[in-house]
Amino acid sequence: MVDVRKTLAAKYKLAHRFKNFGPVITSSDVEGFRGVKAKLSFEYPITALTGFNGSGKSTIGQLMLCGYKKLSTSTTRKRFYVKDFFPSSAADPEPFIRDAAVTFRYQTDKPEQPQELTISRAQKEWSGYKRQPERNTEYVGFTVYIPKVERRDLSIYGAANLELTSRNEIEDAARRVSRILGSNYDDIYFQGVSLKKREGELGIACRLGATYSENNMGFGEGRLIYTVRLLETCPEQSLIVLEEPETSLHENAQYEFVKYLMDVVDRRHHQIIFSTHSSVMMDALPPEGRKLLIRDQDGVKVFDNVSSSRIRTALSAGERGHFVICVEDKFAQSMLREILMRFDRQLIESVEVLPFGDNRAVVSAQKAIIHSGQKAISVLDADQTANESQGIYCLPGSLPPEKEVFHSKSAEKTLRENYGFDFPTFRTSFPDHDHHQYASHIAEKKSCSREVLESDCIRAFLDEVGATWYDSLCKKIRTAIS
Repeated sequence: MVDVRKTLAAKYKLAHRFKNFGPVITSSDVEGFRGVKAKLSFEYPITALTGFNGSGKSTIGQLMLCGYKKLSTSTTRKRFYVKDFFPSSAADPEPFIRDAAVTFRYQTDKPEQPQELTISRAQKEWSGYKRQPERNTEYVGFTVYIPKVERRDLSIYGAANLELTSRNEIEDAARRVSRILGSNYDDIYFQGVSLKKREGELGIACRLGATYSENNMGFGEGRLIYTVRLLETCPEQSLIVLEEPETSLHENAQYEFVKYLMDVVDRRHHQIIFSTHSSVMMDALPPEGRKLLIRDQDGVKVFDNVSSSRIRTALSAGERGHFVICVEDKFAQSMLREILMRFDRQLIESVEVLPFGDNRAVVSAQKAIIHSGQKAISVLDADQTANESQGIYCLPGSLPPEKEVFHSKSAEKTLRENYGFDFPTFRTSFPDHDHHQYASHIAEKKSCSREVLESDCIRAFLDEVGATWYDSLCKKIRTAIS
């Protein structure tokens, strides 16, 4: 099965980027808007901005919308200016400093030669718009969908006299929404309505033998249907900024929504930037699509590949007096905990081992934790490169920990005797099986707990290799945290 994350990464490579995505924003410098000073790059066509409240996520997203002229062929779409988002008033006399500026760098047909321009304030007006490339831009803020019952729409107050007009179909909308929400929809469309020469429309859903309008939908369902329509019908190669799209969506729907975003970007070559507090949505993206923003007195520091919820967990551990050890995934977490427990129980009680993603995410998380005033080191998988002067260590061995463990004779014996699973035969039959999925695959086949199975195999492996295999790493960790 094709991994759309890898497909998008290939399409977004520098040599192919302009052909596929047009003049996308590849990086930007923000200076002096709502106290935000930041530099960030966009290494993937979908970027999630995460961070604590007030870190600058919305400010950056709104400024990116101001980077384009509207399409010359468009008569209905609007364009955005800095003044649209940063109005000055008696209540907000200085939403930006005197020398506020935002610099955009756009991809061009010459891969190594981006176009750069800066919007800054000359006297009372903002200048720098004229040389901007054309692109359709869309802002999906919190008011893009307000339930009609809350704003007393004509479909509410005039319900008794409402007339139906034309019906607008959205191709494949029912299948896409069904996948995201985990419920089967037979049809989704938009129904035109009128009342005394006033025109409007209503989202309509058909499911489980019932047909109902958005006036009888929940907020999450209604907002999602509007968002899907926008992404499917706006011009190709649009820039779309979404504010916290996880609002009113359950966790699985959040995950499936990000999968949908990757699908629509693959088909229609949009650039999407969204703010979020959801670790589920962050984890659905590849690491290059994640940006963590941490704000301090010097501005906003951007950390790549990391989720704010995981950093929050790490900071909470640090505040409890624990030294944070950043690892790649839950298997590495279980393995290192078992190693430290065997080496020194007092040591394991003074640290918190937390998973953050791939090696880039781990190092970025370590830097973010240290930047926030807590103590942290990284322990990468054995197939990565250590930098001990920077507090970056590696697990023992030469392979990823899943391979070290499951390829061992002791783990093979444990799986055969305790679970009735022949791992050597499995490896022969599926030589390219992702080692990260070994435990999940076996647990599913044997209807058992993945966590328990992993622990059994890790313990058997460590019994086999003995303390000399991990003593050196443990001593280094003890020295680093002392």
